[in-house]
Amino acid sequence: MTTVGVVTDSTADLQPALQERLGLGVVPLIINWDGKTFRDKLDLSAGEFYRRLRTSKTLPRTGAPSLAAFESAFREQLKQHEAVVSVNLAAKLSGTYEVARKAAESVDPRRIAVVDSGSVSVCLGWLAEMATTLARQGMGLHELVERLEEARGRLRILALLETLEFLKRGGRIGRAAALAGTLLSVKPILSVREGEVAPVERVRTMNGALRRLVELVVAQGPVERLGVIHSDAAANAAEVEKQLRVRYPDLSVERGELGPVVGTHGGPGLVGVGILLAR
Repeated sequence: MTTVGVVTDSTADLQPALQERLGLGVVPLIINWDGKTFRDKLDLSAGEFYRRLRTSKTLPRTGAPSLAAFESAFREQLKQHEAVVSVNLAAKLSGTYEVARKAAESVDPRRIAVVDSGSVSVCLGWLAEMATTLARQGMGLHELVERLEEARGRLRILALLETLEFLKRGGRIGRAAALAGTLLSVKPILSVREGEVAPVERVRTMNGALRRLVELVVAQGPVERLGVIHSDAAANAAEVEKQLRVRYPDLSVERGELGPVVGTHGGPGLVGVGILLAR
């Protein structure tokens, strides 16, 4: 039994087998679509979701988990551990962090710490994974939180979108609105850093944008970890992975697929790269 248990949310895009191996508590976000409510990844698979999203005239709405869902996850972890750290989706992108914080106050604020990852998807997953590794090494709660906050500052996501339409419709466009209203053929590249979605540049063709995405990753400097993520864009993701492997022959490039909640806002066709910069 480790001193600290770990909870995260479904936007970490972790594979179920890895969740189980790490002993993580994972709280699903909510999707409301055409009068029905789905739990992210539990009631709606990514494949089914993207097939429907490409043809649907309505856009799903996403929501944070309930207070009770986080309270239950925290109590479950406290049965097995002395303390709990909850690592969650960027507070600037969702109310999930705030719900987790209130649940921690309700259950046991002295034994539960809630960390804003400032990120999403593969980068959030890395922080959750790091938390479990450090906990198994015997690290205490306060030191563990400090380590996660240090790593958070080294996380970056660069994402190539097929269109900005879904970010715009979902109200998450932020500063990326500067790229909107351009020719339909132009492919926008955005960054996510410390919870902020920001425009990077526009590229005219998809092939050119895929190459540029890799160049932008390399320009970030020395990296410790890389992951390629996509939303129903496996072929383009494979091309980015191939190009990254040439640039980083000694580094393992991980692969993942965006779940329904994150896919609602990025839309189908997104290809992104999660980056953990070297210290």
